[in-house]
Amino acid sequence: MKRILKAVALSGLLTLSNNAFTADWFKVEVVVFANNASEPLSAEYWPTITEIPEKSRATYLGGEGNGAYQRLSSSALSLKQAKNSLRAKGDYKVLFHSAWMQPVVETQNPRPIKIRGGDILDNGMHELEGYIAVGRGRYLHFRPDLYLNRPLSTEESALLKNPISSQAKDSISDTQLTMQSASGAAPSNNLIQLPDILTVNLNQARRMRSKELHYIDHPLMGILVEIKPAQ
Repeated sequence: MKRILKAVALSGLLTLSNNAFTADWFKVEVVVFANNASEPLSAEYWPTITEIPEKSRATYLGGEGNGAYQRLSSSALSLKQAKNSLRAKGDYKVLFHSAWMQPVVETQNPRPIKIRGGDILDNGMHELEGYIAVGRGRYLHFRPDLYLNRPLSTEESALLKNPISSQAKDSISDTQLTMQSASGAAPSNNLIQLPDILTVNLNQARRMRSKELHYIDHPLMGILVEIKPAQ
């Protein structure tokens, strides 16, 4: 009798273990856009980001097809109207819009997908770089780790909240700061060089329900996400 109970218990544990790693397939569609308005630049202090970290186990979106992590054709996109609405607003620029099929397993460490979008800048970076990962528990878990590289005009650089000492702030005007940055003069001990490109990070894990449109907000960018079970 004990052997029978032990066998039943072991069978149950194996079933639970197998279910934990069983993958369901989903269609993931993502739109990423930049907010090019100047006002948000002065709303927060933006930490300096000098490099975008590489993630191990990352995969890339492949060419058009119906396999795992392959871009679906334009006819399969559901968020075209939302994308067109964003484009109609002057301050928004769509940097990425794609959909793909992928397996989603119950895990706290889903496999990241590397994405790029927008123009290639003078420093060799794309306007948008980073990773997206989708896992699940009780809900779907969407994990973006995206970097927006935004070219700045001289006027926009002057809007940034830079750590200028109070003495320097009293003795030099914003116009002088702008002129010094534009001339390429070396910064003094009290001033820091104003950047030509601002890099900001959006890293917000979000629980989601399938078949619902979700929006992830950031002062300088935004994400629209829709995840549906595969048909």
